[in-house]
Amino acid sequence: MTQCLKCVLLFTIATQLHAKNVYVSISGSDANTGTQESPFRTFAKAVSVMSAGDVCIIRGGVYEEELNIDKNGTQNAYLTFKAAEGEDVQIKATATLSGWQLHSGNIYKTSVDMQIDSRFRTVYHNGNYMDLARWPNNTDNDRWTVDCHPVEGGDGAHFLVSNIQNIDWTGGLVYYLGAHSGASWTRRITNSSSTRIDFTQVDINKWPFSTHNPTQWRNNPNNKRGQLFLFDKLEALDHPREWYYDKTNKLLYFYTADGTKPQDDTVEYAARRYTAQIYGDYIKIEGIHFYGGTVKVHRNANNNQLLNCKVSHGVEGHDSLSNTSAQVGEAAVEVLGFNTMIKGCTINHSAFNGITLVSWAGAHDSTVEECYISNTDYVGIHASPIRTSANNVKILKNTIYNTGRDGMYVNGSNCEIAYNDVSASQKINADSGIFYVVGNSNLKNTEIHHNWFHDATAPKYSHEQGKPGKAAGIYLDNDSKGYTVHHNVVWNVSWSGYQVNWNNTHLDFFHNTIWNAERAMDSWDINGPQENNKIYNNYANTGSWFTGTGPGAFDIKNSPIFSNSPFEDANNQNFMPKAGSELINKAEPISGFEKPFVGGAPDIGAYEFGGTRWTAGVGAIEDTGEGEALDIYDTAFTIAVTSETCPNKNNGTIDISANFESSYTAVLNGNETPFTKEHTFTNVAPGEYQLCIYSNDVNQRQCFGVVVNEGAKVNAKSTLVSNVLIVEILQGTPPFSIQLNDTHLKETNESALKIEVNQGDIVKIKSSIECEGELLHNIDFYNDLTVYPNPTANQAVISFPIKSGKIEMALYDINGKQLSNAVYLIEEGSTSISLSEYAPGVYFLKPNGGQKNILRIVKK
Repeated sequence: MTQCLKCVLLFTIATQLHAKNVYVSISGSDANTGTQESPFRTFAKAVSVMSAGDVCIIRGGVYEEELNIDKNGTQNAYLTFKAAEGEDVQIKATATLSGWQLHSGNIYKTSVDMQIDSRFRTVYHNGNYMDLARWPNNTDNDRWTVDCHPVEGGDGAHFLVSNIQNIDWTGGLVYYLGAHSGASWTRRITNSSSTRIDFTQVDINKWPFSTHNPTQWRNNPNNKRGQLFLFDKLEALDHPREWYYDKTNKLLYFYTADGTKPQDDTVEYAARRYTAQIYGDYIKIEGIHFYGGTVKVHRNANNNQLLNCKVSHGVEGHDSLSNTSAQVGEAAVEVLGFNTMIKGCTINHSAFNGITLVSWAGAHDSTVEECYISNTDYVGIHASPIRTSANNVKILKNTIYNTGRDGMYVNGSNCEIAYNDVSASQKINADSGIFYVVGNSNLKNTEIHHNWFHDATAPKYSHEQGKPGKAAGIYLDNDSKGYTVHHNVVWNVSWSGYQVNWNNTHLDFFHNTIWNAERAMDSWDINGPQENNKIYNNYANTGSWFTGTGPGAFDIKNSPIFSNSPFEDANNQNFMPKAGSELINKAEPISGFEKPFVGGAPDIGAYEFGGTRWTAGVGAIEDTGEGEALDIYDTAFTIAVTSETCPNKNNGTIDISANFESSYTAVLNGNETPFTKEHTFTNVAPGEYQLCIYSNDVNQRQCFGVVVNEGAKVNAKSTLVSNVLIVEILQGTPPFSIQLNDTHLKETNESALKIEVNQGDIVKIKSSIECEGELLHNIDFYNDLTVYPNPTANQAVISFPIKSGKIEMALYDINGKQLSNAVYLIEEGSTSISLSEYAPGVYFLKPNGGQKNILRIVKK
């Protein structure tokens, strides 16, 4: 045995010593030596000279050659192909076009031989996907709004549709999305009129056509029998961003976004299906951008790795015209080989799947990790960003968003789906889930844990108005068996948090959180038993848990449903239980299921208070069970201070309320008081205090400055305007009692008052507390008079706070001698007095009666 190990070691060292770097450059030549100074031009040449352990370093640039690798590396000496450090390498399955000539109007044409299968023909302009000529047009330039026309009738061979574009659609194609909106299909048009489309017949007695055909009626808005668009006819090319290919004459017709002539080499077309094909074992591809074609790992090509690569528009086009399934197999990355690793990659734009791991071909034991996958399944069929039926697959820490149907489909046995952030699914289809699977008779023994599944809303056309759009969080469809679903968070979905259907057994839902789903759980249990299913230690804020129709179908324990948020900040997707939450220590340990916890018992839901603040998606933080140590600041204290009720009573209070029950000590003025959640200090004199609260468990404290105010007497400010006394009560305890001339007028809690009064009235205002005293207002309209002009040559005008009335006033000289006494008429708030018969000097005018002010008048 020792001798064999030495042989292996020597072989490995020898291989590494002989490994070499081979260089490829767009400026190179296959007649070169393949060194950095003398690089090859083609991948084919590089592959031909490489052996296990060699590294092909590809210099920056755009390559239109397919990368085909048909050699093997070894376990300890991979055959590696990577972009040169810091350089952008693009391998394209597209070719550019030039030589454009005007066809008519805004449509231009050029010659090209598109040899690719017609369903994969694709055109790009300035890097953007263009539409195959269609009706109705894609007016909003949004691939997620299918821009279809309603179907009014038909069967498995024809559609009835009003106002069809008046051209001969024979030979063109029809895309159909049923009213159920679970899947689409495409067929060749055999005849047409302005109201009818005939097509190659489908069997509406078999799935998927049995559910998705125009005989099936749904009460959906503007979508009773499904919807369609027609495409692939030159006569339909009437809108910007559309194209058509005439295969007979090998001409491409194109209408640019602005209607101008395309610049040479700005238009690309799909020249090949693949950008790279791997046929060998132990191949590693790093840091390359693949554009316009699929990366394929072939069957029996095992132990390969795709690392930090980018695949854009990996597969585009339309569904197969002979497809009798609800799903498609094409993907931007297609894996048929065993033990394939896809890590750190970005996959963006695919008409079908993002990544497929094919079970029948043996793609078992594969891993997809830390990838960004977006904008997949534009055809709205059973396709997914990640779609696999292989066994022992790990789907870890991926960020996935924007897809037509399922956010993820994993149907193999012994798989792990963990720490993925998946959102914005069901953008075209309905009756699906962010995580979706349909089962069979086998127990899958698959674990789905620590994922974020969120923000999915089925389109309005897919459901009846007022009914939920069928976009579920975790959807374990018919015959799903043997899944353990734990520590996931589902939020903002338009249907069930969990959707389970018939013949589901051995489903374990442990420690999950559902927030703002339309309902916690639902099921269509119409065909087959449900048994041995558990819902333990889950939380939701809407609906109810499904209990099943048979005895013991779903065992539900410690899974509350209540609407108020138990989280630190649910609005910002922080689902950690807040201190004092109803979830903390309210779960029970589950036999055979290990879960670390803090405190006397586990917490309900996906997060443990005091445990790991785990995250999902690329760069996820894994849940180790450990978290930041609890301290005094994990408790929120509410401090309420009540002032002294009346002066010198010394009866203020300080109320303390903690949102988390624990062992505390409150210290005020040197007095220590233990408490667990609430305490009140009474008979506190007015003054400023420092209140400190200690946590007896961690020997820490929080301190607060508090002020107990003195008891105050009732206080107000008032203004007399005409016959109205306006009072603003500044201080006092309501309700206030209002008296007018010792007669009770009213009682009110309002602090702003208006009271009609007359000369000589007495207004009294009392608060509800006797010791706060009372306010008295003696109404004297003549107590605040003014005179003008002053000095005056003859006539003086006296102004009053009332508009009309009479007043008696006496005039005195500077020596106090009364010169006159008369009654004056007040009109429009004033009256006048004449000084014409008196010499220049100082005079005093005094209103008679009460405590009135004396006016000083100077005569010039």
